[in-house]
Amino acid sequence: MAWNILLGRSAGRPLTAAAWASLLTFGALLGQSAALGWLILPSVCLFAALCLVSLFDVRYFVIPDGPLVFLFLCGLATSLAHAPQETGARLAAVVLAFLAFRAVALAYAAPRGAPGVGEGDARFFAVAGIWLGVEGLAGCLIYATFSALFSAAVALRQGDLADASAPVPFGPHLALGLWLSWAVGPIGFG
Repeated sequence: MAWNILLGRSAGRPLTAAAWASLLTFGALLGQSAALGWLILPSVCLFAALCLVSLFDVRYFVIPDGPLVFLFLCGLATSLAHAPQETGARLAAVVLAFLAFRAVALAYAAPRGAPGVGEGDARFFAVAGIWLGVEGLAGCLIYATFSALFSAAVALRQGDLADASAPVPFGPHLALGLWLSWAVGPIGFG
């Protein structure tokens, strides 16, 4: 599946742009490893775990808890080592992100009878909170939303989605949003 995504083959084509954006950003980050110092290690761990989560969600429409726990602990350790004074705010961002996604799921489910966002997506967005803090969550969600819309448009065009209401795994897009917000920095508003 990973090769199909990278090479833009068949069902992997909708995620090709997101995968290459992630890889190019990863390469650029590695090019700055001297300036990053020890932060390169958690960055590489983050990238690897995001790839695993993305591939699993694409294949099974499930975001596994194991990599999320790893990502949370790695993000917490990075926060404690790099900016311990921000750790409390980052933990608050975890709660805020989870509650926001659950509220969206409940609001979507009320008239439709099915959640529009899975609980795995909510846990994944919560993990983004420990890495990015509140200030990075909006950018993460913007990147993820635009990526998901582009991916859905490609999938619709090539006939991989029955219609616009068919489910699309959101994990790879959240992974891209988290990765870009971490590697490039939060989107500035104003």
